[in-house]
Amino acid sequence: MTRLTLLSLALLGGMTAVGQQSEASVAQSKQTEAALQQVLDAMVKTNDEDFYEAARVVWEGTADETAFLPMMQAAAKRGNAAAIMWEAMYELTLIGNDDAAYKKVLKQIELAAKKKYAPAMVALSQLSPKESSDEAKKWLMEACKSGNSKARALYLLQSGRLNPDKLSAPEVASELKKGNHYLEELVASAQSTEADAVKWMLLAESHGSPTAPYLLSQAATKVDEALKHLLTAVERHNVMALYLYGVLLHRADTLDVALKMGLKKDNATARKHLAIAAMLLSPDAAATLGRAYANGDMPAVPAERICRLFEYAHRCGVNEGSAGLGYCMVMGAGCPRNEEKGMELMLKARDSGALWVNQALASIYFNGAGSIKPNMRKALDALAADAAAGSVYAYAMMAGLSALGNADAKPDTTAAQVYMKFALTPNPRVDIETNKRVAEQSKKTYDAILTSKTWVFFPALLKSAE
Repeated sequence: MTRLTLLSLALLGGMTAVGQQSEASVAQSKQTEAALQQVLDAMVKTNDEDFYEAARVVWEGTADETAFLPMMQAAAKRGNAAAIMWEAMYELTLIGNDDAAYKKVLKQIELAAKKKYAPAMVALSQLSPKESSDEAKKWLMEACKSGNSKARALYLLQSGRLNPDKLSAPEVASELKKGNHYLEELVASAQSTEADAVKWMLLAESHGSPTAPYLLSQAATKVDEALKHLLTAVERHNVMALYLYGVLLHRADTLDVALKMGLKKDNATARKHLAIAAMLLSPDAAATLGRAYANGDMPAVPAERICRLFEYAHRCGVNEGSAGLGYCMVMGAGCPRNEEKGMELMLKARDSGALWVNQALASIYFNGAGSIKPNMRKALDALAADAAAGSVYAYAMMAGLSALGNADAKPDTTAAQVYMKFALTPNPRVDIETNKRVAEQSKKTYDAILTSKTWVFFPALLKSAE
């Protein structure tokens, strides 16, 4: 929903409740909940809208990103305004065009606003329907009275005081003198040239903005400058920066941009950043983390947890989430088996841009799943589509499957040799080092298939579901 744009710094989300716990984990959970309550109480006192510390406490106490939602819901029931606000914003990301649900969310935010929690006042002023404009203005003014910098910036915007020729007006000049980075961000967005916009964003960054350094990292033309801005945004808990940095650390050995930045693969740190970003309402982080767990790139977790991560991303409209959920459903991993619905989700996600779905389909057709019988031709066709879409290791997989054979087809070493020739053919559009790295990984992929005498997509997911 576009109405959330101005509130992105105040939002975060979790997944669903954890299952049964041992006595030791129950004790640890209670200790974590107590620490979380302290963080939330402090947020209400200071009108803080940064939920990073709340997410960090839960992550370090449980190592489970899906534990966040039930703990926040419990805190909301106890009446904590920050938790009430968070729960409302979490629900807001999932309701789509349901007007009744939207009104219910507004009531929740109003409850937090009535508890004098300024971020809720600001949210209410921005999310209220047009017919409630007077009420929205009232809440914005209340937030301004509380000293909220975002509210003051929004007030100046909505009152028409941020036109380029009015920046010298006393009320605007006063806020700029105070270093209100929310206002500087709004001024930057109103500039007609990129140079002027960057100037204002740099000013906002210097005054503590979490958003400005992330935007600057995306606009930078030099990798060292991009990394510097990105790390600043990470330190200030920008959600997109946490997600992106997690991806870069997780794939530092394969992503060209990470290699150019000089980053080293660090799965432990990557996992923490992705988990907290997912808890801070990044469906892309949830989908990426689910994929990493499912592929065995991160420590083993239950299949149900992986499925919940994919489901959350799916409900938020992320194609990779839909693809992952569909695969879970086809395989009956972490959820009841539903081949028809699962295939529907996967094919729709593939057609919408989730390219790795072709590999998942190839695995299903190669091995069979439930009532879906092994079909070598369909498996190879899926990988051929993957190669056509730009996958650099698809031919190596095709070679491995051909050499291995399955219940539907005998091993075909001739076809395997042809596919491996394609896999090792240098790409003239990339540099020598990249071609060398791809060739080495292609050989490893092929050898691994022959050595293990099997090939499945998301092996850790299927293993955890056994």
